[in-house]
Parts: sequence; structure tokens; C-alpha cells
Amino acid sequence: MLKQVLGLLLISASISFAETPPVPVQAELLHPIEAGHIKVGDPVLAKVEVEWKGAQCHLRKGATLKGRVVLENERTRTARASKLALIFESGECNGKDMKPIPLTVAAMIAPSPQDTNLFNEEQMPALSDAVGLGLNGDSIAVSGNGMRSVTQAAQTVIFQPTQRKPPKAVMPGQVLGMRNVKLNVGTGPEGSSIISDDHHNLRLESGLQFVLVPNVKARAASPAAKIVPTTATTSASNVARTVPSVPEFVDTTEVCEPPQCSIAAATDTSLASPGSVSAISIKNLAYVSSSNRDMYHFDREAALSYLGENQLLFTFDPHELVPRIGLSGPWRTIRSVLIDVKTEKIKRVEDWLVPDGGQYLWPIGSNKVLVHIGRQLRVYGPGLRLEQSVVVNGPLAFVAISPSSKYFAVGVVQERHTAAIHRQLEEAEGREPEEDVEVRVLDAEFRTLARVVRSSFDAPPVLSDEGEIRIPTIGKNRWRVVEQTWAGQRRVLAEVRSTCRVSAKSLPPDLLFITGCDQPSGTWYRILTSEGKPVLKGHSSSEELGQLAEGRAASGLFAVAVTKASKSIAPEVAFRSNDLESEHIVLYRANNGQKVLAVNVASPIPTFQSFGISPSGDQLAVFKSGEIAFYSVPATGETAKQ
Repeated sequence: MLKQVLGLLLISASISFAETPPVPVQAELLHPIEAGHIKVGDPVLAKVEVEWKGAQCHLRKGATLKGRVVLENERTRTARASKLALIFESGECNGKDMKPIPLTVAAMIAPSPQDTNLFNEEQMPALSDAVGLGLNGDSIAVSGNGMRSVTQAAQTVIFQPTQRKPPKAVMPGQVLGMRNVKLNVGTGPEGSSIISDDHHNLRLESGLQFVLVPNVKARAASPAAKIVPTTATTSASNVARTVPSVPEFVDTTEVCEPPQCSIAAATDTSLASPGSVSAISIKNLAYVSSSNRDMYHFDREAALSYLGENQLLFTFDPHELVPRIGLSGPWRTIRSVLIDVKTEKIKRVEDWLVPDGGQYLWPIGSNKVLVHIGRQLRVYGPGLRLEQSVVVNGPLAFVAISPSSKYFAVGVVQERHTAAIHRQLEEAEGREPEEDVEVRVLDAEFRTLARVVRSSFDAPPVLSDEGEIRIPTIGKNRWRVVEQTWAGQRRVLAEVRSTCRVSAKSLPPDLLFITGCDQPSGTWYRILTSEGKPVLKGHSSSEELGQLAEGRAASGLFAVAVTKASKSIAPEVAFRSNDLESEHIVLYRANNGQKVLAVNVASPIPTFQSFGISPSGDQLAVFKSGEIAFYSVPATGETAKQ
């Protein structure tokens, strides 16, 4: 649902609500309300969109307001006007506790029909805006040259409000974007404002923006009084604008010409894969494949990663009972098995206690992994030796890593609400409520370079070695891939066409994997260089899903895996593991996209991290049902025969 935000509002002194003009509270309705489907006394929940400070109450951005319905009239044959009156009585003042704060509705703005978030107009400032450091190359600027030191940056938390375009003005009693809906300020019971519709049964959608005023009395609003926003959005119908002519859009990644770029061949399971050099059975490791359950995406129940040239780390969920250790939230056991690739013997086995069901392991460099264990992020090296750790003070939202592992972005959820309010919001919205996410930017030594606060509804950042990758929309089905460098420079890498939101992932060696849609025929994917030049161009039909990509910097190789189902599966439709026919894993050269090796896996396991490339690039490990298979990668200039 589109969030249409009005920004910080000031009411003109000519309005006669009070002797001292109040500063309005801007809030978003969190659940739909419809006359005839609610009753007087039912609760109403809204979320504060712009920080508000009063004499006795400070409402942070994202704070919850709670009110109730005080008047409800359904439209009938005899009662043509449908009416609702709402009053807000409490909010999360000065923290999480609900405290009295009487508010009434002064104006309303309809939710927009399109979603605006990181990929649209509602785009948060870049991480480089918060870092404020000279991070080009290996240098870190110090104070005295106009930039902050590492210590100064680490001690500063930057709250990043989204940036939006404002409407020209909103008047008290005005309703924007809702035809036939009227608002009579302060004329209802208990000082509420009456919302009415003479043509239809009144329904207020979630995402509706309220302008709320403290202590409003039932007085006529001055026609000259206006509510003037500083930042906001509006529809084209509210603000006349001149639309300049624009040149024809060109997808800069569409042209893929050899020898610098290759076209990925369509998945063909009839082609014979090269035989594996060796295989290790995992039946004695207590691995149990997950049941044939409904899934909407691949899971994180297993992972493969090399810890050096001759050591492979295999981790999986043994589905054992988790001991009660006094920790709140869902936990699971992950078994880590270190395998000597040459002797095919197990060198070490450990059990890790891992929170929730998200990603828990990230390869870094050529011989290390980052693992989320307990309340820590730990770095393990060869021999499964612990090398570094950092405390995670809360639920982990994400980890983003630059291709060279020089920079990390770690997101930790900061609860906005009490447990009781959290449950009410979850029931009202039908999803997890919005929370704050503190994002820490770390260097390779885990030193904090900056901290920022974003919304849990924002997409996780994508890091390049020079900054952050961002993909805003620039028109219908048009997207721009932009790199915002740590030094504050903005580089346009590519412009692409897609009927769905474009997603991105950075991977070694300094590549960018982007995916999009060309409905109804399927999805597309591209591998781009750090300059935005395409190296590989591929397309997947509606029967193919789960496009995955991994790379190894030292080897100069990357791999793309595409899973084929037995039927067409839409993104929002559940599937089961027995719907998957095969997984096609292809190894390519990073400099030109030349195919090096192709492997077909029958009845694949639906997990994200099912294969790994050795540091030197001479071996590919693939997790199959019941075994881990090893494939020899041809030397430079050779290609494995299909």
C-alpha cells in the first residue's frame, strides 16, 4: 500500500483552533475501516509519520497512536449519507508506553495507488550520507579535512527520514484524493471530526494520511488558513505540472555482444553433465531433508562454503529439539561439518545455536565465513578456528557484504512498541508491524564506521566496494542502477526495463547480479561489471525459479543456478520440493561471461546455498540429495563438454 506522506506541517496563525496555533501530528491509518463493518467503541490504530514534539509528549517517527470510533452510520436506502467519526486518545509518548494525548482529524490525504519505497519516490538517503568518511581505496579520512573521524562517525546515529515531494497546500477540513468524501472538523461527539460520503458507503483504506490537531474545538475553519508542508507527496490531480518531452528509453543492458558479454543458454535438462570426480555421503551426518511442505521461496536449512583450498564447510539443520536456555524467540540447531576435500574425511563437527530461520552463514574472502550464532556474528577461518566476533544487540535483520569483504552493513531490529501494542498492530495490519532497524557500517576489522536508523520495511542495502547500490524507479517499468560512493559521488551504472521491482546482489569479483521481470514471459537476469557493462545476459521462463549467483574473487569465476519446475509457478504461489525437476548450475568467467562448466542436478534441494566454488576455481561442490558431489573445473581456455 502506498504511503503518501505530508511531512512536517505548520498551521497558519489565522486558524482559530486555539490561541497558540498547534503543530499537527501526521499519522498513517494502519488498517481499513468501513461503516457497517465496525461499531462505536472499536479501536483505531495509526502510525506517526513525522517526529512530533509537544509540551508533555514526544512522538517519535513510527510511534503508535490509538483511538476509537465515536460515530458510525452505514449508508442505507433511508440514510443516504455514510458517516464515521474518530478520536485519538493515546500514543507512545516519550518511549513505548501509551500515554494520554487527545487528537482529532483536521485533514486527510488518500493513499496513493502505487507503492513508494526504496525503489520509488520514497527513497532513504544513501549510507554514504551517514558515514561521512573518506573510504576510497584503503584510506580513512580523519578530522581536520572537513570529514569526520572513525570515532566520531561511530558515535553518531543518523536517523534517515524518507524524502518525498510535497503537495502545494492542505487546508483544514480538506480531503485530498477521495472523491465525494467530506470532513467536518471538530463537529462530532467528544470534539471528533465527522467524515462522510453521500454517494457510497464510507471506507477508509490503510495508508490514509491523517493530519491530527491537539485540542480541536468545533469551529469553522478560516478559508484563508492553510496547512503548509515542508516535504510530502501528492497525486498529479492535486498539483498541476508541466511534463517535458523525454527521449525514448533505452535499456543499457539489453545489448550483449561477444567477446565481452555472453548469452546464457536456455536450461536444457536433456544435456548430460560431466561426471563428478568424487562424492561424499552425508547419510551418516544425521542430515534429514525437510518435509514436502508448501514453500514460497527457497529455505536456509543448509549451506556450503570453502574454508581454503582443501576444506569444505557443510552446515545444515538436523531438526533436533533445541534445549531451553532462557533465550526468548525462535531458535534452532545448525550442525557444522568440516570436511577435508583431499581425504574426504570429516575433520570437525560442531553444533551452533542460531536464531530464527533466516540466513546464518556468509562466505567472506577466500577462506573465511561469517556466522550468526547466538547474539554474535563470528568469523571462522581454516580449521573452523574462531578469528573475530561482534555482539548483536537484538534480532538480526540482514547482513550485507561488499564483494571484497572490505565493508559490512549489519542491520539490527530495534523494537518500537511494547509486546501488547505489537500484537494489536500485527492483528490490525495482518503482518509484522514496522520497526526501526539500526544499520552499522563496519570495516574489515569490524570497526564501526557509522550508524544509521532505517525502517524494517526498507529493502536491505546492497554494498559495492566503493559504496551502496540503489535502484530507484524513473518511470513506468523503468529503473536506474546507481552507485552512491562513500565519497558522496553518484554514478549511474545502468538503466533497465522491468515490469516488477528490480533486485540486486553484489558478488565477487566486483560484479553485480540484477534480476527483473518481462511478464508474462518470465524473468531476466544480468551480471554487470563495476562499470555497469553486461557480462552475462539470461532469461528464465515461468517454469524456472530461484535464480542464484555466487562468485570467487581469486578464481575470476562466478556461477549462476536456475531451478526448473514441472509446471509454471507464479511468484506468489506456493510450491513443494517435489515440484522441482532440476537445477542447472553454470560456471562462467568473470571477464567475459564465457561458460566453463555446466551441471544438471535432478530433484534438487530447495535451499539457497547449495553449491560452492573453491578459492582457486578448480573445483565446484554441489549439495545433492544424500551427498556432496565435487566437479573438476576445466583450466583456462577449456570448456567442459555437455
